[in-house]
Amino acid sequence: MPQVDSVQELGQIFLPLGINSSATPYYFILDTGAGMSAIDQKLADDLVLPVIGQTELAGTAGVLEVPLKQIDSLTPLRRLIPIPELTQHNLVVTTQDLSQFKVPMPSTAEAGLLGNDYLRQFVVEIEFMPPALHISKPQGYTPAGVDPDQFLPMWLDTNNIMRVNGKLDDWLEVELRVDSGAATLGLGEPYLNITTAIWKQLQTKNSQYKFHHQLTAGGMGGMVELNIGRIGSLEVGPLRFENPGVVVQPEQGIFASPDAVGFISLNLFEPGKWLTLDYAAGKIYLPSI
Repeated sequence: MPQVDSVQELGQIFLPLGINSSATPYYFILDTGAGMSAIDQKLADDLVLPVIGQTELAGTAGVLEVPLKQIDSLTPLRRLIPIPELTQHNLVVTTQDLSQFKVPMPSTAEAGLLGNDYLRQFVVEIEFMPPALHISKPQGYTPAGVDPDQFLPMWLDTNNIMRVNGKLDDWLEVELRVDSGAATLGLGEPYLNITTAIWKQLQTKNSQYKFHHQLTAGGMGGMVELNIGRIGSLEVGPLRFENPGVVVQPEQGIFASPDAVGFISLNLFEPGKWLTLDYAAGKIYLPSI
């Protein structure tokens, strides 16, 4: 299973990609919360990528109208050498201004988001300690060391974004997006992001639930104010967390939709040392408890 170059920081994974047959490394973030991959607007202009249309893109802070561009080939690198079997041809991507986001390397800006339009073709294995990233075609592949009964069922929704089922406080069943592109907020505890509507549902049975502080975070479309609270429990597949923190998203951007759901990020999985995303099987394999 090919190991690809990658860097991990704050619960995010950055990997260098070659674009249009070039081995020049452009660092993209591994983003299971993105249905379509994206490229930075300035980089797209520098590479003279053709515009093939427009689309509306909803982020955490707002909704944007952005151009669609086409990348002839996109290839992960290993020791800065392209890995041909992982190449994606004619990938249509959104363009965004990613200039405010940095990669944990000297003088390196975030070049794009590698979303499920690319990732869904593969098995993706993430190791947290020591950090490593492996990507493989799924045909005939059995993840090494995997217990076939130890997994979290997952699927891609109509927007091609990864989802799982969860249960809050042992009674409220919810769908949650899995967003590997979300940075760890430094709360110092397991947490999940939920909508304002879900928070209000939980308060119907637990009127004592209150916010204990607020923080400001950047997202697509601008800055957003987030309220922080705590609930009784979170279950996702075989994982259970007691008294997790909750980040309650205001009703703006993607969270203004009545169909919006909350999300979890990689911070929940890091204590398990690794996880494997098997898109073809619809499973997130986890270490045995």
